Amino acid sequence: MSILNRLVESGALTPLSCHFARFIARQSGQAEESLLVLTAALLSQSNQQGDVCLDLGRRAGMSLFVSAMVPVGLSSAAAETAAPPLAQWQAALLQSHCVGKPGELAPLILDGSRLYLQRFWSDEQTVYHAINARLQFVEDIDLARLQLGLARLYPQRATPARPGIHPQLDLLASVAAAEPDWQCVASALAVTRRFAVISGGPGTGKTTTVVKVLVLLLEQNPALRLRLAAPTGKAAARMVESIRAARGRLNLSPEIAALLPDEASTLHRLLGYQGNGARGGFRHNRLNPLLVDCLVIDEASMIDLTLMKALLDATPANTRVILLGDRDQLASVDAGNVLGDITGHGRELTYTPAMAALLARLTCIEQNCLLQEEGGPAVADAIALLRTSHRFSADSAIGRLATLVNKGDDAAALALLVQGQDARVDNTWQGDSEVVLLQPAANEWNPLNRAVLDWAVQRYSAYLRCQSVEEALQSFEATRILCASHEGPCGDMEINRLLAERLRARGLLESGEDFHGKPVMITVNDYELGLFNGDIGLLWRDEDGILQACFAQLDGQVRRLPARSLPEHVTAWALTVHKSQGSEFDQVMLVLPADINSPLLLRELLYTGITRARRRLLIHSAPEVFAAACRTPVQRSSGLAGLLGWR
Repeated sequence: MSILNRLVESGALTPLSCHFARFIARQSGQAEESLLVLTAALLSQSNQQGDVCLDLGRRAGMSLFVSAMVPVGLSSAAAETAAPPLAQWQAALLQSHCVGKPGELAPLILDGSRLYLQRFWSDEQTVYHAINARLQFVEDIDLARLQLGLARLYPQRATPARPGIHPQLDLLASVAAAEPDWQCVASALAVTRRFAVISGGPGTGKTTTVVKVLVLLLEQNPALRLRLAAPTGKAAARMVESIRAARGRLNLSPEIAALLPDEASTLHRLLGYQGNGARGGFRHNRLNPLLVDCLVIDEASMIDLTLMKALLDATPANTRVILLGDRDQLASVDAGNVLGDITGHGRELTYTPAMAALLARLTCIEQNCLLQEEGGPAVADAIALLRTSHRFSADSAIGRLATLVNKGDDAAALALLVQGQDARVDNTWQGDSEVVLLQPAANEWNPLNRAVLDWAVQRYSAYLRCQSVEEALQSFEATRILCASHEGPCGDMEINRLLAERLRARGLLESGEDFHGKPVMITVNDYELGLFNGDIGLLWRDEDGILQACFAQLDGQVRRLPARSLPEHVTAWALTVHKSQGSEFDQVMLVLPADINSPLLLRELLYTGITRARRRLLIHSAPEVFAAACRTPVQRSSGLAGLLGWR
């Protein structure tokens, strides 16, 4: 049996990686056992795990396939093949015409110590150049008008008594404040830049801030063509909801209020997806760009490298681009961590003195409130962090737990969780603890604690007893089980199956595949039906006993469709953490894998799952598993952060 076949059998390689390695073998004329072919297999495997490239410097001198991907003891020559020193490895790869240098045409590109697929190298370069070209001030901004607008939209900000840009602001009284109004700072930054990122955790006001940014931009130019987009239909709908709510809440002139956009689209719909994949599959591209002056994109952490490339490729160079997202959340499912690369992967942000001075003048804060550094990454001047959560109070256990996890302080986070371990956790979830640790069962083949299912059955029984689908939808949205994976005893598929069995045993569900009360989540975009990946609804029988799919609308109404007409969907009592991004629930049960070596145990997954909960959080995990996840940040290999100046 060949080395590649043995690696596939052992689980070290996917069939796709094996297929690609054999393609390189045929193109290069080298044997499957050659360093080039095995390196190509490793590169393909890394891409499928989210890496944009293979960092040879990290792997030099190490066994190629003895890692978390391969069980220890794999009896294969490949498992014993060690990568040579970096310089020798680079030289060996460049001997083949299948490996080119940057700018050359070859299946693989070696850029320094990073080995790329040609398309990923090209995508990364496109994203870098598109961002770098926009890293400048917008010269035609009326700064006096902007400062007056900021003062009106942020009346509670700190305003020391000193001359402002606008003469009407010279007499502002001094107001003591513990820290700057970071939303005001973010608004000032976004209006003055052609490319801007507004990042913040849940409840920090990203969408509220961007509504004010749009108002300020429209006050500068009422003819501005604005577009709103997000990776999912749900995120796009939330943007629209925020803008509609802001119209009545903010002090806006009728003329400006009427100009605010009233719709948002998914990124695929914005770009004109034509069903042929992200590369070449969009109607809008460099030759047929979008007609837009300002593009605002929410939930940017979910955007992978290839989609970001397609987006920026289709956006004219003079178009403003504003990204919203939480840089600490999970990265995209596909290759890349673009928002993390842009924002420095959690590094402390500093502004150049010139940028800090401008923000201080516009917002009337003291310049020394902003961290400053000369010679830092130019992209840092385009990033604003929202630091104050309006969802979690200062004494909120959920908020404190999220902060500790974000810092990687596993000991303190676990101590906070263990404090809630003695709280009474029964079917009604009594007790005062906001956060509770529930440990897995001792039975190794089925580690899921029965209390998880008991709790879920009790919570979900409430919506199944509702008389109307309107009540049922509202009740169902209060609770969710979140899992790290689809498969395994702690995955969402198994938990959904077990829940269906238990609810059916209680007489709350009908038999069959589709039944009254079944929660469904759409997994593909269907533009004809207006249903999008991530939309969640309920199957519900109407007065005539006909099973319909019911989805809550922004206006409070319920949209009803024949159940048989639904596009691809899955059961949704339990979801993966990835699918829950952008959602919030009153109560969350976060279920972690039992295997402490699971590659899914990542700090960002833990943080994202925790911050989906508004009021109560129960974490099903062994303490050592929780601690391991807390200590393990995502480390995706790419060159974008370095290109943007982060070191």
